[in-house]
Amino acid sequence: MQDQILDPNKSKNFELLGVDIWNGSASELGAFQFVTQVKFPLLQLGRAGDLPWGLSTDNIIIVDKEGIVRGIHGAGGEGKDEIDALITLINDPAPLSELRPKSLYYGRTSEVGVERKITVTVQNSGLRDLEVTDIRSTLDEVSADRTAFTVPPGGSEVVTIYLLPTQEGTLSGTVDFITNEKNWKLDISSIEIEGKLPPSIAVPVTSLDYGAVEVGRSSSQVVEIRNDGLGPLTVTGITCDIEGVTFSERAFTIPAGESRSISVVFQPSSEGAFNGSISVLSDDPDRVSLDVPLAATAQVIPADARTDFDGNGTIGFGDFLSFAGAFGTSNVVYDLDDDNVVGFTDFLTFVENFGRTVQ
Repeated sequence: MQDQILDPNKSKNFELLGVDIWNGSASELGAFQFVTQVKFPLLQLGRAGDLPWGLSTDNIIIVDKEGIVRGIHGAGGEGKDEIDALITLINDPAPLSELRPKSLYYGRTSEVGVERKITVTVQNSGLRDLEVTDIRSTLDEVSADRTAFTVPPGGSEVVTIYLLPTQEGTLSGTVDFITNEKNWKLDISSIEIEGKLPPSIAVPVTSLDYGAVEVGRSSSQVVEIRNDGLGPLTVTGITCDIEGVTFSERAFTIPAGESRSISVVFQPSSEGAFNGSISVLSDDPDRVSLDVPLAATAQVIPADARTDFDGNGTIGFGDFLSFAGAFGTSNVVYDLDDDNVVGFTDFLTFVENFGRTVQ
């Protein structure tokens, strides 16, 4: 071992490993140790073909105090700094960080509202935990999916750095990684942010008329919302000023040139005439709110008194149990169509009245 090129102040606490690069036997190796009084271990047949290291007289192996090989280096002067640094690390264990990539390139141009991301790998080739305590950017439009974590010795972690521009212009800046070993500054390559292509909302139906709807029951209509613009349309909400109107969806995004259909359900809880409108809210700069008139009449339809089998005034589950018990018989109480058998047509009549009340 040519440890004479190493700083003795750095190497005094680490272990030396000798390498027999010839083809000596174990007894010859032992004789060599006896004659030379070498105290450190010797690796026999270091040049043997089954060893992947390619050792020669120009190699130095760095072994830590536990006997783990930490590195193999050429003994030339150009490797001295690396060897000294590795020995220092062994004697004074510490984290050793490395980031890839060293800068963030999101492209030359992008658009307002378009999200882009880059993954950064944080490596720790040291002998102690690497603590990432903060990740912050000089730009409000740039953020990380997490800002604190631990990387164990020999391990790595991946962080995603997002860019979400909010206005036009040129963006450039940095993302800083704060660690217990050193602080890293990743430059954000200059990127030109262009304005968002405008959407254009359209609703083909001009009004919704539900006609007569029975109180307590529902009626549904389908409304198509179309995007005739050049950029994506974001529907941020759908509301109605009439009680009892609900929607299958209230917020979604429609790509340029496409459409989305939603169900508009009206279920009145009281009788009377209803007139109002639904409002579709979006990011269309020309039509932030698009209104569609809605009309309906809610009415109470009394139940067929013959289906109130238990006589409590409401056609409910008790009546159903009674009817089911008579199904298939000739019981005149349940034979609603007078065909001398309680059958399917009687069942349809009963179902039509289920939930109603007797006037």
